[in-house]
This record gives sequence, structure tokens and C-alpha cells, in this order.
Amino acid sequence: MVARGWRGLDQIPSDPGYEYIWLRARDGFRILEVKPYLYMDQSLLASIGALLPTDSRGIFLSIASHAIWAVCGFANFTIFLHHGFSLVHSYISGLLLVATPWAAQSAIGNYGNVRWPILVAAAIVISSEIAHKRPRVWPMTLASVAATVSNPLHPLLIALFVFGVLSLAREERKSLLIPATPLLLGLIINLLNAETGGHSSKTTSLWDGAGLFWISGQLLPISISVVGIAFATWRLREARPQRVFALCLLTMVLLIVFASYQLGGIADRYFVAPSALAFIGVLVLLENLRLRHKVTIQIFRSILALVLMVPTVRWFFVFSYLRSSPGWSTQIAVARQQCLDGSITSLQLLTSDGQTMTDPISCNEL
Repeated sequence: MVARGWRGLDQIPSDPGYEYIWLRARDGFRILEVKPYLYMDQSLLASIGALLPTDSRGIFLSIASHAIWAVCGFANFTIFLHHGFSLVHSYISGLLLVATPWAAQSAIGNYGNVRWPILVAAAIVISSEIAHKRPRVWPMTLASVAATVSNPLHPLLIALFVFGVLSLAREERKSLLIPATPLLLGLIINLLNAETGGHSSKTTSLWDGAGLFWISGQLLPISISVVGIAFATWRLREARPQRVFALCLLTMVLLIVFASYQLGGIADRYFVAPSALAFIGVLVLLENLRLRHKVTIQIFRSILALVLMVPTVRWFFVFSYLRSSPGWSTQIAVARQQCLDGSITSLQLLTSDGQTMTDPISCNEL
């Protein structure tokens, strides 16, 4: 994670920007927000950052973001290993999240976008438990709570519990009630909000010259999901745990794509969760087939790894959107010197894209 984002470590992302941190510094610590929807991730990180010296806020928020991505990747690894997947596949499940190429534009190192790896990890934890005969309540509950207080799309996870109702024995279905409750409560809170219709202006179609990054980010997860669901339904008719696991993950891909499009249109941050879930869903299918076709699957897995290396290498490091401005601490140091010289009383600083400016920051606030 540090290797991916080190060039943008000392930056304030242009979206959500610095104003949210400054608001927390002015109005005080806040853990939970309910407008425009229920969330805790962004407000908590910004509140902690606001307690630090101004020149340390960029590096803290970036490292905190990287840490959350890494923890979510480690959660993937742990849950795969617990449910009997090979050590290699367990490692890859974590790496597919933290190395997903489409996170390079505005997600890696952005404290406003940590909701996406959290949603992916929650979907994997819940899906893996539901896919087995005796799901554990506490991992599903932790995953549900984390998703509920971080991502407005958390109600989509309710679909996974529907899978559980259809696939689990009757005596095991009662274990789904507690972990499903946070999702239902979050859905009710968001429905009671007046601002749950998504962005008022949004891009809903690809433009001329959109490029491979945008086109692949939109179409590849959908294509993989549709093919994977068809294959799992047609070829894996027996109710193996991996089959249910894969169907849950690949179905989540389509649900997230549809909901993201409806609420926000086309944006690079909406590629992250679908792409990670799609490739991890394929990984689950390969694990299922590996038990019966070891040599064939080894060859196919190698080919898939080589194919995935192309976009990963091409789009590995964070894009210019997250690293184009001078370091945040460097800008603050220069500004403080200008304040001491009396040449300025306030100034605007550059955020990560090198173009977007903060609102004027007074010398007293520096």
C-alpha cells in the first residue's frame, strides 16, 4: 500500500478536500454524521486529523487511508484462510483488493474513499460465512456494522442474507438476524433523510476519448460477473460452499454497479469495489475447480495472473489527481514564513490535483 501511494502521502485530496477538516477543527470532534446519509469513516478521520498540527494533517490522513485498505486486505486473507482456501489463494484475495488498478485515480490515499475497501471486505466476510453450513454471528455483525457506518450502499449487503435464507438450513437462518439488523437500521435512517437521491449532476455515459482506464473500469467487472454467474449456475450445480460464495460476490458486483450508476453516474471511485469483488469472485471459482482439475486450473490461473499484471503495472502508482501539488507540509512551511514576514494575512493552498485551491486560510489557523 505504501509502495502504491508514497508519492501522494503528504497531500490533501481535492475531493473531499481540506474544508471538511477545517470544519472539524472549528466545530469540534465528530464521530458520526447523518447528513446527507449515515457515515462515520470520513468524519472520524477528519476529526482526528483536525487535532494535529496543520502541517501534519496531509500525511496522517493519507497513512490512515492506506492503513484501512491494508486492514481490509488482511481481513480478506484471514477469512479465506479460515474457510479452507489455499495459502496462495488467501494471499491473492488480499492483494486483489489493495492492488486493484482502478483505485489509482482517486481512491488510494484518499480519506474520503476508504468506504470502498470496507464495503468489499464486509461483502467477503458475510458471503463467506453464509456460504458455509454454520455461519458465525460475530464476524458478520462486525462486517455489517462497519459497512453501515461507512458506505451509503450498505443496504445492498441485505441481498447476501437473502442468499443465506435460501441456502442455509432452517435452524441456521436465525443466526442471520443479528448481523442483518445494522443494515436495516442504516437503511431506515437513510430513507428518513431528505438527501438520499444521489448527486444532482452526474455523468451517465462515456465520452469520446474516455480511454482504456474508464472503459475497462465500467465494462470489465460487469462482464466478469455475468460470465461467472452463468458458469457457476451452469457448471457448479452441487451446492458447494465455494459456489454460493462466488455467486454472492459476483451478484454484489452487479448490485454495486447499478446502485453507483443511479446515485453517482460514472466516476472512477465506483470502479474499485466492483473490480475487486469480480476478480475475487473468479478466485473463488478457481478454488472450487482446483479440487477436481488441478493441472488445468493451474494453467488458467497463471494466464489470469499474467493478464491482470498488465493493468496493475500500468495503473499501479497513484495518478496525478492525488500527487500533483507540492507537499502539504511544504506549503504550510512556506506560508508560515510569509505570515511571519507580514507579507500575507491569509492564503489558499493547493490540494492534490495541483489545481484545486482551498478556501483562504488565515495565518492564525496555520
